[in-house]
Amino acid sequence: MKKSILFLFLVIILPIKAQQQLAFSFKESPNTLLLNPGAETNFSSHYGIPILSNINLSVGNTGFEMADLFLNDSRDFNTKFQEVLTKIDSRDYINMNAVIDVLSVGFRLNNKTYISFGFYEEMDFIFYIPKDVVELMYYGNEPFLDRTFSLSQISMKADFLGVLHAGISKKINEKLTIGARAKIYSSSLNIETTNNSGTLTTFRNNDNILRQSLNNFDAQIRSSGIIDSNDELPESAKDIYSKTFLGGNLGLGLDVGLTYHISPQLEFTGSILDVGFIKHSKNTRNVSANGDFVFDGINFEYDPDNPVDYWQELKDDFDDKVPSEEDQDGYTSWRPMKLNAALKYSFGEKRTKRCYTRTHKQYYFNSVGFQIHTIMRPLKPQFSFTSFYEMSLSKKIHTKFTHTINDYSSTIFGTGLSLQISKVNVYGMLDNILGVTDLSTVNNISVNFGINIVID
Repeated sequence: MKKSILFLFLVIILPIKAQQQLAFSFKESPNTLLLNPGAETNFSSHYGIPILSNINLSVGNTGFEMADLFLNDSRDFNTKFQEVLTKIDSRDYINMNAVIDVLSVGFRLNNKTYISFGFYEEMDFIFYIPKDVVELMYYGNEPFLDRTFSLSQISMKADFLGVLHAGISKKINEKLTIGARAKIYSSSLNIETTNNSGTLTTFRNNDNILRQSLNNFDAQIRSSGIIDSNDELPESAKDIYSKTFLGGNLGLGLDVGLTYHISPQLEFTGSILDVGFIKHSKNTRNVSANGDFVFDGINFEYDPDNPVDYWQELKDDFDDKVPSEEDQDGYTSWRPMKLNAALKYSFGEKRTKRCYTRTHKQYYFNSVGFQIHTIMRPLKPQFSFTSFYEMSLSKKIHTKFTHTINDYSSTIFGTGLSLQISKVNVYGMLDNILGVTDLSTVNNISVNFGINIVID
């Protein structure tokens, strides 16, 4: 039993999310429009290389490192697992996010207006580690008499969807640029269980050795796209991908953002992303259960003339007091809203750049600032604070260096590079560069890469 629980737990935790904040306010890359529709654009048009225009992968977990379990130090694995179980709490989580741009295009409507549109696919997963449940399954209830185990710690959400979007960025005056982006979500797969409740307590009583008491149990799992109308799983990945382009459960979303020059050298940027929802009505499955149950054990009595199926009686009693229901009702899920803000001060040598329609602008070769990124999650928001330094090595080569403090660590260092080769823009960004040399000692990493055709 312990081996089975260890295997299940490891399957869940083996993936190791830092946010995509490195690209935010990095104006040299067209991808910044997805993070801030109100970002300034210094080109007349851009065309993303299909699939390669933007690839972002972020994975992470809080509370422990892979080395805590797998470091080759001759220690017993069960001992390591027990130490990890002691370290974590119910607020720790495993997080994974992947975004791939399938189509990305933008063009200038006039001197003040830039239009962009495209389609990307996203996978997002968060699982909160239910410490009480894991301890109960691993150790059993005997060592924890009179302790109340919380079942409300069970919380997770997983989505796989496609996003068709169109945005506009408009320069109001020399100081202010605003923008918005409309989105149509097409969910192929969704599974979520949140807002569960209930406790389980084991204690001694006068009637029997141990009494198990399940109180105020109320749980629900909602899913769509997992099982079709014929109660069958998807046959292939093609079936899943085909539903991400207006073929699955649909929803609407909105991004808004702005760029404001407080002074020629001081700039504020901010955005609110994924204010939206998805209405799930196709291939839905919902399972719920609620009630109270007290179990004092089974008093076996042998009667060959009147045999009793004790286990069936126990099951019937449990089903009667904690009834469960399954239905195919539709439901609405909300997208995880994201908030970004950055303050940047530019300094050093000035450079002049020719932009669209013979416009010339002056820029500084260096800038420093900080960014705040927040994403709304089921139990609590995930917050990140990033300080950064941007440096232009030339008119064609731009770099960014960051230091981030978030749930994962207070020592996350990242770097980004944007390179313009003729009309081709190539950018790459890596968060947690110190962890690349030994992935077993880190609990988060983020990689972002893209290739776009940019016409000045």
